[in-house]
Amino acid sequence: MALEVKKIQSLSAQAIEDLKTIEKIGGLEHLAQLSEELKKAMADEEQLRAVSPMLPPYFAELRKNLGFLLGTAKSLQTHGVNRTKDIQGLLDQLSHIK
Repeated sequence: MALEVKKIQSLSAQAIEDLKTIEKIGGLEHLAQLSEELKKAMADEEQLRAVSPMLPPYFAELRKNLGFLLGTAKSLQTHGVNRTKDIQGLLDQLSHIK
């Protein structure tokens, strides 16, 4: 099986474009703001319970899930940056092969 340098180079360049899309994940400010507002609202649990007894646990669960989502997005961005560097290094190594 021969090493298909041109194919690997082409796929690497395309993969870098995919990773750059991942790096640009953003616009999640509203999710972070919503999480903060829910946190503030939870400070007065009695008022929430007066509206509905289901609100405090619902707010808590939603905040937990939003936190997980925001953390995952940040992790994906970090992986995007790091894998771009890795693949760029691969491209640099393959550039010496004719």
